Amino acid sequence: MDTQLIIMSCIALAAALLTFVVFQLVAARDTDGKLRTRLSDFGQTTQPKAKRPKVQQLLTNLGVAAARPFMPESTEKQFVIRRSLARAGIYTPAGIRLVAGAKVIFLGVGLLLGYLAGNAVDSLLLCLSLGGIVGYLVPLFWLKAKTKSNQTALTNGLADALDLMVVCVEAGLTMDAALQRIGSELAIAHPSLSRELGLTHMETRVGLTRAEALRNMGKRTGNPALQSLASMLVQAERFGTSIADALRVHAESLRITRQMAAEEVAGKASVKMSFPLVLCIFPCTFIVLAGPTVIQLMQSSLFK
Repeated sequence: MDTQLIIMSCIALAAALLTFVVFQLVAARDTDGKLRTRLSDFGQTTQPKAKRPKVQQLLTNLGVAAARPFMPESTEKQFVIRRSLARAGIYTPAGIRLVAGAKVIFLGVGLLLGYLAGNAVDSLLLCLSLGGIVGYLVPLFWLKAKTKSNQTALTNGLADALDLMVVCVEAGLTMDAALQRIGSELAIAHPSLSRELGLTHMETRVGLTRAEALRNMGKRTGNPALQSLASMLVQAERFGTSIADALRVHAESLRITRQMAAEEVAGKASVKMSFPLVLCIFPCTFIVLAGPTVIQLMQSSLFK
């Protein structure tokens, strides 16, 4: 039994390590060579497409093969998953298959770990159920955290992008040229926002109007700040108002909103700190201060 338990533990650890490597290789971003590429190949318009490593390609194919039997067939379910991935900043065509494959792999790892834990504590059914549920929900939790971080990155970088847009527009550039310029300038500081602006500029180049491309950006990201920016630019273009003044006012409103959100978080900190103070710090302080008195009182003649 001990040998079997050791073998199953090694298999579970190997499967967990393989799953971690898959996600690290698939979701990793090439951030090391951005500045070098930008400085060395600034005037180059087209770059050769980098080949994917063989190990990454093999692991990706493994996840896709595991997801093939569990792929959603209806268009509505696929649309929901694609929208969730887009709001997380994932636009790879194999995103749906990778998510489904991750659910299958983590489900198997969770069941295996649950089986090992069930044999250890003599509660096989409960541990199997909990392990399978947790393993199945791990990719969903990861996607939710990825979406939250991507939305935060878009909101935090929008004010700086609007300042650059004001400079570009006042310098005489059109909105399309300003979007292209800002998308290239923010590639290092705010890569998520740079990618969205680049996609919007590409949509205008393939024939969509600027209003449609901006609306698609708001729908694609689901970010309220980008949606309000798209509405503001569409209205400014429709009514002929100054785009630079509108952008400047919108950037100031975004900074005020971000400051108010920071003040709200700071105001909630005192309330959140009350629970660890009451449950952890106050009992320890009470024991340190009143402990010797209680001990002396218990040793006195009153309790003898």
